[in-house]
Amino acid sequence: MKQIVWTRPAEDWENDQKLMRSTQHVMLFPLTRQIEICPKLPQKPCDCVILTSKKAASAFMHKAQLPKEALQKPEYITFGLETYKYLLGLNLKARLIESQSAKKFAENLLLEIKKNAAVWFPRPIDVAFELSDYLRAQGLEVHDIAMYKTEPVKNLDAAQISKLTADPCIVCLASPSAVKSFVDIVLTHDNGRFHRYIPVVIGPTTKAAAQSYFKEVLVASHTTLQSLWEKAYETARKDDIRSYLSVH
Repeated sequence: MKQIVWTRPAEDWENDQKLMRSTQHVMLFPLTRQIEICPKLPQKPCDCVILTSKKAASAFMHKAQLPKEALQKPEYITFGLETYKYLLGLNLKARLIESQSAKKFAENLLLEIKKNAAVWFPRPIDVAFELSDYLRAQGLEVHDIAMYKTEPVKNLDAAQISKLTADPCIVCLASPSAVKSFVDIVLTHDNGRFHRYIPVVIGPTTKAAAQSYFKEVLVASHTTLQSLWEKAYETARKDDIRSYLSVH
């Protein structure tokens, strides 16, 4: 079975591997790391706060420096069960809108919150789907709050690079930043042989970044990590079957 390269930050590996049926053919090769930044809060109070991950929720609670009363006033809305449970554990008003993707979550949000609501959105700077832009285009007042930024991993292990470039593989890329970092590696360490890699990506912005370099770019059916993994695993299995049939 062709190797699947998982390029998400190392600090997320403990949770990420829970998505996988098996890690036997998976190589962890972190391309980026996320750095928390001091958030600048909007002057206007909010009616609700959108949180798309437990990481964003935790960063907001610890970095926002809001008094307890201010934190307890708005409603917190998420589509992740883990994030929802985390918010309930803090005794906050939380609502779970289960959705298969960020886009579907945005569509469901429009049906459930008031048009005149002021919305805060603590988020990473770099995202696969521009949720806030989508909501603003539909008339909602959304204030972005940058909570962390993505930076490339600078000190890459030589042995890991040799292993990565040894054979053709499937590479999971969850953001445009990851694409840029991987492109730099292929140019620097594999003579720009992009045809040896099959990128599997999340979202239209990541797809657009990858298409500038790779002939074939596969896109996960939903903008979730689970969908990214399933697409990569399915691709590896199909490639395995094709190889078997060509021999037999």
